[in-house]
Amino acid sequence: MWRRILGLGVYRQARTIAVYHAFDGEPALARVAEDAARHGKRVYAPVIVRQHMYFAPVTPGALLRPNLFGISEPALERLIDARHLDLVLAPLVAFDTRGVRMGMGRGYYDRAFRFLRHRKSWTRPKLLGIAWSFQQVPHLPKQPWDIPLWGIVTEISFQRFTGNVE
Repeated sequence: MWRRILGLGVYRQARTIAVYHAFDGEPALARVAEDAARHGKRVYAPVIVRQHMYFAPVTPGALLRPNLFGISEPALERLIDARHLDLVLAPLVAFDTRGVRMGMGRGYYDRAFRFLRHRKSWTRPKLLGIAWSFQQVPHLPKQPWDIPLWGIVTEISFQRFTGNVE
């Protein structure tokens, strides 16, 4: 899957990328983070602070700690807002053919990227779901607060969603 991500133009053009630390069977992104750093991209990972999600730099040998859900995250230094990212690789529980994403149910990604609801075009950041193909379902209900995906990468394909700009 990581090779598919590295081959995407959206990845090659991005200068700031958010990855996640895989948890509970999610596809791992360590090779993507390593490649990004090797090519001079700035790599970040989510950090949960109360009800909000920010992003902290991921560097080789950086201190990681488990958050309240047991997911590894970088130390709370130099947190940045989601608006400063070019590409966000987002984990998920399920997705549908329209780019509706179902996460773990706490709404961290939806709150962090709620500013995207008012955009007129896909500029930045682009939300790229990372999933296994079996996580695709025919239809998910879309809630008013849901932030749709720009695209999805699975172990077998890449799909760009259209019509998600309001």
